[in-house]
Amino acid sequence: MLHPRDLLNLARTSKALRGIVMSRTFASAWKAARAQVEDLPDLPEMMSEPEYANLLFFNNCFVSVSY
Repeated sequence: MLHPRDLLNLARTSKALRGIVMSRTFASAWKAARAQVEDLPDLPEMMSEPEYANLLFFNNCFVSVSY
């Protein structure tokens, strides 16, 4: 199974892969990847799996705005 960082990197390789990896049908893969990381806090309510992976495993900033 892939690490959440790997899933996010995969989603960033092409539009086609992004469409697959970021789809709701891929949610179980994100959850399984997150479950492999020891001592990781639960997914915050206001974040998606990719947002959480980005926050934890990458050094770039992002802003998520919901209206």
